Amino acid sequence: MVGSLLLLGPQRPSQNLSEALGTVPGDGPVVLITAGWRHDEGEVESLQRVAGSSALHLPIYRWFDELMTSQPALANAWRLRQAKVLELKALHRLRLLPAIDALRQMMDRVSAGSEIARPQFQWSLDHLRELDQQLLDHAAVISRQHPEVLRPWEHPAVAAIHQRVAEAFAGSRAILVAGGHVAVLRNRLEFFGLRPLLHQAVARGTSVIAWSAGAMCLTDRIVLFYDDPPDGAGHPELLDRGFEMADSVVLLPHCRERLTLSDRRRVSLLATRFAPDACLGLENGAWLVRNGDRWLNRGPPGSAVWLWPDGDVRPLARPLEGPA
Repeated sequence: MVGSLLLLGPQRPSQNLSEALGTVPGDGPVVLITAGWRHDEGEVESLQRVAGSSALHLPIYRWFDELMTSQPALANAWRLRQAKVLELKALHRLRLLPAIDALRQMMDRVSAGSEIARPQFQWSLDHLRELDQQLLDHAAVISRQHPEVLRPWEHPAVAAIHQRVAEAFAGSRAILVAGGHVAVLRNRLEFFGLRPLLHQAVARGTSVIAWSAGAMCLTDRIVLFYDDPPDGAGHPELLDRGFEMADSVVLLPHCRERLTLSDRRRVSLLATRFAPDACLGLENGAWLVRNGDRWLNRGPPGSAVWLWPDGDVRPLARPLEGPA
């Protein structure tokens, strides 16, 4: 039996985690991962009230910090690789912003009726998508150039923790992945090798419930987005590959707060750029379940929305009956 994958929206001001967890069969323990909370990682009392007092918390953010202190060679190798990845992303932005501006202008020309602009628009779109792919490909090259941290969970000091996580997953009925800082969360999950462990757990029948940034980490591509940041105009950009458990979607938690959904051009640019993946905005109360080749929302109407390439923002369809 394959486990369920439940993707929730932000859990504030109200939570629907308890309702989602109530749909998970079995009586085994629940595992908690809150690394995205960083310095508040250990503040899990509210989660344990939902998951039960026997829920097992895995403090992987703290474990990572302890390893960075106790294993200086490993820490230096990891930081060197991460510094190169950060430099890559800074250079990528220099190429990305002009490409987005060109695509926006081509879109305006097409909207004004220019036939000549139509192929130019498509070429500009292809170029932007190529830049995105080049970022992912170059990041993978940098990782391979640092074999000592390519699979850090195989390092002797990390392997024991990896095995500890594997054993916790093996006996659990559900794994909860909280939100928080998405880059930090993905970094820590990847460091300890949780990508394969999560896939194996679901294949064994364990369910995974993830919300907000936690849900983002389980997709194919993690996209950072903010239309009006304090330091200038915002443009969506790729963070990295996700864990490829929730395919065909780009998840956008807090989208009404972070995106100008009334601006049809911005919505269209975002949705067009990442098509054919569906760009889905998640608000408090959203609860995505898989139904065949579609994602549906068990939450209240409008708590999950679909951003369309034509600039529309439509409520995600609800299941006709019980959970998928």
